Amino acid sequence: MYTTDKIAILMATYNGETYIDEQIESLLKQTFDQWELYVHDDASQDNTVKIIEKYSQKYPDKIHILTGAGTGNAKNNFFYLMRNVEAPYIMFCDQDDIWMEEKIEITFKHMLTIEKQLGNSVPVLVFSDLRVVDENLNIIADRMSEYQKLNPNRIHFRDIILQSIATGCTMMLNRSCVIKSLELRELSDIIMHDWWCSLTASYFGIMSYINASLILYRQHKNNSVGAKAVSNLNYIINKMSKGSDIKNALAMTRKQALVFAKTYKLGNSCLASEYGKLSELNKIKRLLFYVKNRIYKSGFFRNIGLIIWG
Repeated sequence: MYTTDKIAILMATYNGETYIDEQIESLLKQTFDQWELYVHDDASQDNTVKIIEKYSQKYPDKIHILTGAGTGNAKNNFFYLMRNVEAPYIMFCDQDDIWMEEKIEITFKHMLTIEKQLGNSVPVLVFSDLRVVDENLNIIADRMSEYQKLNPNRIHFRDIILQSIATGCTMMLNRSCVIKSLELRELSDIIMHDWWCSLTASYFGIMSYINASLILYRQHKNNSVGAKAVSNLNYIINKMSKGSDIKNALAMTRKQALVFAKTYKLGNSCLASEYGKLSELNKIKRLLFYVKNRIYKSGFFRNIGLIIWG
């Protein structure tokens, strides 16, 4: 277990040699310097570890490498980092993006403003927008929320249960949010670490959106999760033609909801349990459930998909 009184930046890496130098350099240029970087590599087969070691040797008080076997995917890797680094605040960091110089400063000020109002015992998760860029940093979209037709203000639990809004690499969590999120033990039915943390914050505390793009969110062929232009006609036609994919994605959100209800012992009558068991109901009852609980997605075509295949 690593312990710090500074902001802990958690970076999960895998075969990231192409861009990781630029990412770490962007951290070193931050206007707020009270942070430490903790990296766990997931058995990379390229020079990622050598690059991290180079930075760790140059900045031994700033950059730390966690040992341990590979976890198998980004979700498990980030949970591994969360369980092995104790800090008053954490931020998730991807290996291939670039952080704007004021990202930490702006995010931390936003966090402190909320904690001043609510206290630090309340789970708080703050997140920002992103500027979508290609592999050469050419701008694709100034705001990912607009590019993907997402409403970043739809951050109630009933919204998050169906659709993830916040992107992990934009997040800061306070210690209360981390502790509450780590009550989870079984990861197999969890979709992603950031989605789970959003569920936890929205149910037990608060999520808050920073209306600024604080990251250059690089899109390239090796992205494990990426941004898509959902208003693109070809994307819409392709997506709507794959009903089985939409059904499977919804089934995963229901499994995750059941894990949430079980983890926090919320009972069978809570929203998470009822949503998780929707597949047991017929189509009409499912649609009535969505209407009654005001559960819907951001974006017209997403909701068409929900009506048809949900």
